[in-house]
Order: sequence, then C-alpha cells, then structure tokens
Amino acid sequence: MGTLYEDRLAEHVGKECEPIEAVDTVCPETIRHWIEIMEDRNPAYSDADWAAKSRFGRIVAPGAMMQVWSMAPHWPPRDLPELPIAPVDEVLIAEGFTEVVATEQSQHIRKLAPIGEPVTFTVKLTKVSDREHKTRLGMAYFVTFEYRFTDPRGDLLGTQSFTYMRYRPESADEPAA
Repeated sequence: MGTLYEDRLAEHVGKECEPIEAVDTVCPETIRHWIEIMEDRNPAYSDADWAAKSRFGRIVAPGAMMQVWSMAPHWPPRDLPELPIAPVDEVLIAEGFTEVVATEQSQHIRKLAPIGEPVTFTVKLTKVSDREHKTRLGMAYFVTFEYRFTDPRGDLLGTQSFTYMRYRPESADEPAA
C-alpha cells in the first residue's frame, strides 16, 4: 500500500472537464460593475465610440475579469459536469482535511473578449501535493487547477491557475508549527 497521494489522489491529476459555456455572454453591464469596483478608466471597456476606433473595434472586457464568466448563478441552480477537483476534495474531506483556504492565483491573458460573445471554459486539475505538509493551520494538501477560457472560434482568451490548501485543523491540544 502506498501513500494517500499514490493510492487515491494521483489518478486525478491531468483530468479536465468538458467545455462549459458561461451563463452570460460578455456584456457591458457586467463589465461596468467590474470597472466600477476596480476603478479602471480604460475607455476600451466603457466608451463605445473610443472602442470602435481602437484595435478591438468594439468594447472589450478587461482580461483580469475572466473568472467572472466561470461563476455559476446563485439561482436557479445550474447543473455542471463534475469538475476534476471534486473527487480529490471528497478523498481529502474523508481523510479529515475538512477546511480550505485559497493560497495562490495567477492569470495569463492572451486576448480580450468583446461584448456580445459567449465565453467557454474548462477546468483541469494540474497538481496535488504528493504528501501532507505541516502548516500553521494544521497538516495540509495543496490542490492546483487551471481554467482555460476560449471564445466562440476556440481561440484562447487566457488561463487562470488557482491553488488552495485543504487542511486538517489542529486540535487545541496540538502545538502550532
């Protein structure tokens, strides 16, 4: 018998879900909410006249907001394919790694999405730590997955890597690291 990683986690690394179309197309209302919060005054995101004369030819969404298109609505519930991180979470939760905290996120933007176009994305499990790590919160595994966002032609808009730590909380009797 091998380690938890060898026996139950490694088999999921590299798996990717089927493409999922975002609930909404790229729209000015969602872009407006984003640029208001970020205080981004780039006219490519909000000024139709300026954007029409730009290299984009129309309003585009900020690349940094690509994760917005992957968010499922709160209502009505949306059935999605099982994401490749689900089986890993199930194993880790069953082993007592019940708590989670985000640790790292990065984006690589290739192309900006214009208004009116749908965005499709996939989720791929790219890495699970091969052993438990001692952290200040308790023993933990790190799980990394990647979104790939594409336009209707299949062109890559960008990728977003996300890592979270699933940990087993230390009891009050155990000393912190």
